[in-house]
Amino acid sequence: MKFSQKEIYLGKKDPKLKKIIEENGHIVFKPNNKHQFDTLIGIVIAQFISTSAANSIFDKIKTYFNCDYLNENHFEKLNINQIKKLGLSTNKAKTIKELSNLFLNDKGYNLLKLNDVDLNEKLLSVFGIGPWSVNMYEIFSLGKLNVFTSKDAGLRLAMNKSGMIKQDSRWQDYDEYANKWHPYKSIASLHLWKTVD
Repeated sequence: MKFSQKEIYLGKKDPKLKKIIEENGHIVFKPNNKHQFDTLIGIVIAQFISTSAANSIFDKIKTYFNCDYLNENHFEKLNINQIKKLGLSTNKAKTIKELSNLFLNDKGYNLLKLNDVDLNEKLLSVFGIGPWSVNMYEIFSLGKLNVFTSKDAGLRLAMNKSGMIKQDSRWQDYDEYANKWHPYKSIASLHLWKTVD
């Protein structure tokens, strides 16, 4: 089986991760930077729920709008209650409405051009967007290769299951362990997520 140079590098740095990579096979990393709003909505939907549940809701919303990718115009004329009826909590509906307004009114399409500090400031100003959501955006839209967050329950679970870190360890322990994957923490994260999907 053929692996990328990044995956081979990670395998050399961490035998436990090497085993996971070999079991998973090569993972193609395809950031979705052409559809930033769609990626952000997917991230919001995925907060605090399983991947399968998130995908189901995401697909349902796209079916409702009859589209492959969501954009801010889909939500422009909907209020929070109408968005909520698409299968979302009140908080997630509010976040989506705020993101829609950001992209409609504040040139949100320039997110790709922002530096790290400005990107964090812009996204964290939106209700319901926290550091985890920003990290997910950095991976799945910006394609940053060296992002890891111990705030992700799936990553912590995968690291527990693989024997990397003991359950109930401090978040800092996960972050410190992940330092061995530098500069490809995002690729390591993709492989870890696959073990718990």
